[in-house]
Amino acid sequence: MSNSWREYGFAVAAVALCTVVAFTMYRHFELTNLVMVYLVGTLVVAARGQRRPAALCAFLSVLCFDFFFVPPRFTFAVADAQYIWTFAVMFTVAMIISHLTIRLREEAEAARQGEQRSAWLMEKAKKAEIDAETERMRSALLSSVSHDFRTPLTAIVGSASALAQKAGKSLSREGRELLGNIESEAGRLSRLVQNLLEVTRLESGAVQLQKAQYPLEEVVGAALGRLEKLLKNRNIKTDLAEDLPLVPMDPVLMEQVFINLLENGARHTPPASPLEITARADGSVITVEALDRGPGLSPEDLEHVFDKFYHARSSPGAGLGLSICRAIVKAHGGRMEAANRPGGGAIFRMTLPLEVPA
Repeated sequence: MSNSWREYGFAVAAVALCTVVAFTMYRHFELTNLVMVYLVGTLVVAARGQRRPAALCAFLSVLCFDFFFVPPRFTFAVADAQYIWTFAVMFTVAMIISHLTIRLREEAEAARQGEQRSAWLMEKAKKAEIDAETERMRSALLSSVSHDFRTPLTAIVGSASALAQKAGKSLSREGRELLGNIESEAGRLSRLVQNLLEVTRLESGAVQLQKAQYPLEEVVGAALGRLEKLLKNRNIKTDLAEDLPLVPMDPVLMEQVFINLLENGARHTPPASPLEITARADGSVITVEALDRGPGLSPEDLEHVFDKFYHARSSPGAGLGLSICRAIVKAHGGRMEAANRPGGGAIFRMTLPLEVPA
């Protein structure tokens, strides 16, 4: 039995119980007192919060009162016309009582839900405040540690490079390999520290964009030039529309975006697979895509690929390159997203506004 039919059954049962109670009172009380019994029954039904069962209870109460207690009894005929007025008042009062009772119940439920939502919002706000403070402290710590690391790392890289130039030929093959490892790993650690500093500066808003109307193809060309050694055996395809307008951007920071995207593609794809850069203008925005033919991105990667320290596609690395890209694009008023490419591979798409905001 559904809940609504249960409520109707409860209303009928309440009227029956009120009638039994009224029968016990009939010889000792005035008929007006019996009316009160039925009103109490209607109140009990209305307290359950259902309007139609409460209305049914009020209607059946009038019928039962008329049939069982109003002369002539056990018939719906009425000997005295004044009872018609009694029936009307009885039904009206019963309906008003049920309506007010249900309204009170609904308002109480709404108040309870409001309190629960307020508590939930307060808890959420408190958690957000704690998360923000945690992130601020972590960024401050990273920034401080990174600054302390930069000087000794620069000295290590410079010393290793100078030693390789001066004494490289006199060293054994093993010595040259060890020296090369020191130089390359120190350089990699130096880039990691630089990335840490960059991402903390971007997220804290400490970076001031040096915007200018700049041709996108020059920025892409500069990034490819910087990565010539890494990409020398790669098939690099650039498909930049011929009619691209000048883009309001910080060319140094945007060059870093392309460097990070190309390094990310080279690191996560087979050595013989191509890397592509495309750009199209569409109204007030320009859309740039970095595409590869690697293994693509898992659902978890798609959700977290731009998070700091997240290693996309289960690869080694610090997990900072793409987060820096997103921070730079966001600082330019654009947005960045990742998707899987039809036929295999990944797409990293950024959209930049063409107008400089007032």
